[in-house]
Amino acid sequence: MITNNLSRLDRYDYHNKRFQTAFDFLRNSDLLSLTPGTEISVGDGVLAKIQEYTTDPEETRKFETHRDYFDIQFVVRGEEFVGIVPAADLIPDGEYDEATDIQYYRNPPRHGGAGLRDGDFVIVPPEDAHRPNCQANGPCVVRKIVVKVKV
Repeated sequence: MITNNLSRLDRYDYHNKRFQTAFDFLRNSDLLSLTPGTEISVGDGVLAKIQEYTTDPEETRKFETHRDYFDIQFVVRGEEFVGIVPAADLIPDGEYDEATDIQYYRNPPRHGGAGLRDGDFVIVPPEDAHRPNCQANGPCVVRKIVVKVKV
């Protein structure tokens, strides 16, 4: 699943070298052997963050955006729900942190999203906010790789 808007369709090339590098990494790596909590430089402008955690109730998580990177949220093992909503519809919760490239938002009353299971991914562009790590059907241990692709 790729989330986007037709008004931005020509802005991003999801077939460019950085995206190909990101997907080659996901296809050709032993993702279960990677150490949670580590970050791997996959190529120019592509960084993989290895995560393992227990999902949280949706209302305890915040929506976030990144100005400098796309997120490819890839579930290796487990199940989670990722909330998705256009950032333009949200109210910021605090200031943008340039060092970590993250802006948090107040949770909206309604939003869309995607349920992700083993092998599923969602690509989130900078204009869309996402709320990852949420329970889909109760708490679940998830192994996930978040690949950051430079805009």
